[in-house]
Amino acid sequence: MIVMKKPSTILALFLTACTVMTAQQTPQTGVFLRAVGEYSEGEYGLARLKLEALHEEAPEDDAVSYYLGMCEMMERNTASAELHLTEAYQRDTTNEWYVYALVTLYNATGNRPRFAEYCEKLVNMNPAMYSNPYTLSMIADVRLSQRNPEAAISYYDKALDIDPDYIPAELGKLEALRYSGKYPSFFTLLDGFISKPDTDASVKSNYLEAIITNMDAKFYWVWGKKIGDLVDTCLKLHPEDVKSNLLKVQLLTIEQKYDEAMEQCSGLAKAAMAASDTASLALAYNLEGDIAYQTGDTRRAYKAYDKALETDPDCAPVLNNYAYYLSTEKRSLRKALKMSTRAVELEPDNATYLDTLGWILYLQGKPQEAKPHFKRAMIFGGMDSAVVLDHYSKVLKALGEDSLASYYESLSQQKSGQ
Repeated sequence: MIVMKKPSTILALFLTACTVMTAQQTPQTGVFLRAVGEYSEGEYGLARLKLEALHEEAPEDDAVSYYLGMCEMMERNTASAELHLTEAYQRDTTNEWYVYALVTLYNATGNRPRFAEYCEKLVNMNPAMYSNPYTLSMIADVRLSQRNPEAAISYYDKALDIDPDYIPAELGKLEALRYSGKYPSFFTLLDGFISKPDTDASVKSNYLEAIITNMDAKFYWVWGKKIGDLVDTCLKLHPEDVKSNLLKVQLLTIEQKYDEAMEQCSGLAKAAMAASDTASLALAYNLEGDIAYQTGDTRRAYKAYDKALETDPDCAPVLNNYAYYLSTEKRSLRKALKMSTRAVELEPDNATYLDTLGWILYLQGKPQEAKPHFKRAMIFGGMDSAVVLDHYSKVLKALGEDSLASYYESLSQQKSGQ
């Protein structure tokens, strides 16, 4: 926004904007000057009234349209501001002030396509002033959102020519390359980005997390090793970064390298403790417990779960998993029930947690108490789980509801492919 208070600045802007006014002084000229002065002093309402009258008399005057639009923008009447500022620009497409005003307006209103369009005009009109990494990257972001990756890459490259370490341009170009399916170029650029020792670790690991979270089996089959190398590079440069340690655990689990994954959980726990990150510390113990249980080491699993609950007594995934695994062994069911009840209290719409609670009650010989939890589980996604459906069928059978039990047993078999 342009708000000017010095008389010399007001006059300079007045001379720039009034290109269509005659050199001869007129009553209208005096009114216009007073309106400009009022605008510069923040008296937008008074200035607008004068400018509206002038605009009615001379609707072709681009300077009047400009200042009228500026007053309306300051008063947050954006629709009228856009109308009058556009009028000014259309009558003089060479006036940089008019373009800048529209850039300001579209930025304030969140109209990204128009913002980018008029930013481009500014860059072309005055490259020395407006060709900066921020503006060029903003234009590129909009072009990418419009599914024009080639135009986006062109602007990202211009931004990186000015500042090779400008992170928004680096990340933007990576996304443009990924969107285009140019994976060799994408990974070459990503390797350079991850390898920079001075770039913030969280920026790197957050981006790698987004890639890993959204990849499918086919993508991992082709590029999994490269992704693993990038995580290793990030972890080597930033061993204290919590998320890099977590990503390493996840990749080792995907590769079924369970012993290494459990050891990496120790690295994650160490990083979390150093960062005073209680949630990640509990997660580290939780992951260690899950992996240990899956590999048959129940003693290590329960020990890890105990550590997790010492760290965070209300860690719902740990409460649920610990309770469920105890229930599968039909041991410590009172302890399991207490943990499972708390997990459901924390997340009452979680079908998996509801299933665990219902199943423990069933194992305790309380199918009538178990049934409501399964009914609720069906509402919140339980119909998609063969295990939940099987458990529910057994509860119904215990209650003598054989017909309904057979129905859910059949659904469970269909889900499991039997």
